[in-house]
Amino acid sequence: MNIVDVLRVLRNNRWVILACVALGTLLGVAYSLLQPVLYTATSTGLVVVQGEATLSGTETAQTRAKSYVPLINSRTVREKVADTTGTDPAAAQLKGAVVPDSNLIQVTGTSSSPEEAARIANSALVATAEVANDLDPESNVRVTAMEDALPPGSPSSPDYLRNALYGLGAGVVVGVAIAFLRRVLDVNVRTTKDAQEAAGTGLLGAVPREKSLDTGKDGAHNELAPRAAEAIRQLRTNLRFVGVDNPPRSIAFTSSNPGEGKSTVLSNLALAIAASGRNVVLIDADLRRPRQATLFGVSNRVGLSEVLVGEAELDDAIREVGEHGLLFLPSGRTPPNPSEQLGSDRMRELIAELSKTHLVLIDAPPVLPVTDSTLLATAVDGTVLVVHHGKTRKDHLEVARDMLGTVNATVLGVVVNGVPSSGLGSDYYGGGYAATGDAYDKYYDAPNKAAKNTPEETISA
Repeated sequence: MNIVDVLRVLRNNRWVILACVALGTLLGVAYSLLQPVLYTATSTGLVVVQGEATLSGTETAQTRAKSYVPLINSRTVREKVADTTGTDPAAAQLKGAVVPDSNLIQVTGTSSSPEEAARIANSALVATAEVANDLDPESNVRVTAMEDALPPGSPSSPDYLRNALYGLGAGVVVGVAIAFLRRVLDVNVRTTKDAQEAAGTGLLGAVPREKSLDTGKDGAHNELAPRAAEAIRQLRTNLRFVGVDNPPRSIAFTSSNPGEGKSTVLSNLALAIAASGRNVVLIDADLRRPRQATLFGVSNRVGLSEVLVGEAELDDAIREVGEHGLLFLPSGRTPPNPSEQLGSDRMRELIAELSKTHLVLIDAPPVLPVTDSTLLATAVDGTVLVVHHGKTRKDHLEVARDMLGTVNATVLGVVVNGVPSSGLGSDYYGGGYAATGDAYDKYYDAPNKAAKNTPEETISA
C-alpha cells in the first residue's frame, strides 16, 4: 500500500474519522463535566543549616529537604492538618516536592474550595516543619515557612482543554484504525485494481455512476452526460483493439451476480459502436430475466427463443433500434429449458452467421446463478466481465472467473461499473485519471459547445 492508497482510504472514510473525532472530543468534555471541581494551592518552606547559605543551601540542606518530603503525607502531619483545618485526615489531598537544585520544599494542598486548599497547604507546611524539627531537636538543620499559600483564582481540575484534546487524539486513532480495518476486511470491489486482481484479467473500462446511463420512461436512451459518454467511448476503443491480429467478432457480456449493470452498460456500448459506423447486432440472451427489450422500449414477444426453436425467422424477430441502425434481437418468451437452448448447435450457428457481417454483442445471464453464461462463453470469441463498484464481492468474482476458466472461455477483460466520478475514491473513471471530478470537464464540454455554435458565431469567434 503506497501513499495514494493511504490517502484514498482516509478520504473514503473521512466521515467515519470525523465522527470518531467528534465523539472523542465530546467524551473528553463529558468526562470533564463529571469530575469534581478542585482547587490547588502551594506553600513553600525552607530547609536551612545554621551558619550556612540560606537560599542556595548546602548539599546537607538539599539532602535533608528530600528526606523530609515523605513526612508531608505521614499520619502525624495529616492529623495535625485535620486539627488545624477541621478536615478529614484521610480526605486531605497533599503532595510535596523539592525545588530542583535547592533546599526549598513545596507543599501542595487540593480541595473543592480555594480557601480550604490554601489552609490545607499552609497547615501541612507548618505541621511538616514541626514534625521534622521534633525528630532531631539537637540538629542544626531546621525547617521554616517561607511563603504562605494564597487561595487560587481558578480551579486546577478538571482541565477541559486537555481532556478535550485527549479525546480528540483518541478519536483520530480510533477513526483511522476503523478506516484501515474496513479496508482490510472489505470483501467488495472498491478499485479497478481490486477488479483486475479478482478477475485475473486487464481493465477494459470504468463507467461512472451517472443517471444519464439509464433509459427514460418510454424506453428511449437519454443523452449521456459528458463523463459517461467518454467512458463508453473509451470502452468502445479498448474493445476494438483488444485483439489487433484476430479481433473478436462475437462478445458476451456477463457478471458474477444479477444487478451489476451489465445490461445498461452493454446497451449504451452497442449504441456507441453503431454510432461509429460499424455493423452491430445486440442479442439479449438472458432468457430468464431479460432487460434489453425494456431498455429499448420494444416488444419482447418474439425473439431469440422463438428463433432457436424454429417458431420465427431471424428477419422477423430482429429489429432496428436507435438512430444509427443498431440491430437488436430480443430474448423472446422465457422457455422451460434456457440452458439447453443457449448451449445448442442452433445458437452457435446463429452467432457464427451473424458475426460474418456484424459485430455480435450478447447480453448473457450472470455466471453464478445459472450455467447459461458458461455455455455461451464456448460459442463466442470472448467474454467481458462487468462488476459493480462497492457491490460486487471479490470472492464471487473469483468464482465466476474460475467457472469461465473451466470451460476455457476467453475473458477479454473486466469493466467496472458505477465508479464514483470524483475524488480519490476512484483511481480510474470515465476515461481519465484526474483526482477531482471537474478536472476534465473542459475537454468533455468542448464538443457540445461547438455543436451549439452557429457557423457565423464560429467564424466571428
